[in-house]
Amino acid sequence: MRNTLKKIAVATGVASAAVVLTATQAMAFAATTWTVTGGAFTAVSTNTVLSVNGLPLTCPTAGAAGSAASATGNPATVGSITSATFGTTASPCTSALGPVTPVATTSPAWQLVAQDYTSGVTTGYIKNIQAKLTVLTCTFNVTGEVNAKFTNSTKKLAVSNSTRVLTVSTATAGCAGIVAVGDHPTFTGDYSVTGITSIIGT
Repeated sequence: MRNTLKKIAVATGVASAAVVLTATQAMAFAATTWTVTGGAFTAVSTNTVLSVNGLPLTCPTAGAAGSAASATGNPATVGSITSATFGTTASPCTSALGPVTPVATTSPAWQLVAQDYTSGVTTGYIKNIQAKLTVLTCTFNVTGEVNAKFTNSTKKLAVSNSTRVLTVSTATAGCAGIVAVGDHPTFTGDYSVTGITSIIGT
């Protein structure tokens, strides 16, 4: 009798665990429907900063353009950035070491990925980032991802490196003492977006 009760208890425990695990997996992979109002978009920032080893590389103006579309999934790609610019001839990017020349590579396109939606704010990340930066005799390449947050009420796209990582993939000899392969720069900026009215996840 005792062995029978023990077997029943074990079987019940296993079944309960299976139900909990199945429910947890269903919650973790539940698909989200992302409704994007808008299509082709442009974005402008006046406060982008790439900081590497404590050296801020600041751009008084930066721009991006691409297209956005509704999608289903979690995460899900809701936008493609097909061009990105940093600084202009009249307002170049600068640093304590002198002018900085960033050149973005957007082929393949950078992708805007949505992960979570709460009270009018979509959070996610931008992936496929590639850029080459030159300061003095130093030229280095950066690849990776940044966190992204789009707020419907302000039409602002904020980027940061709170959890996502950028990595220096190559660096010339002139970068000695400035930046090295494997370093992790941080990138921050607030972009005003035109062409996307809202991103809503349900």
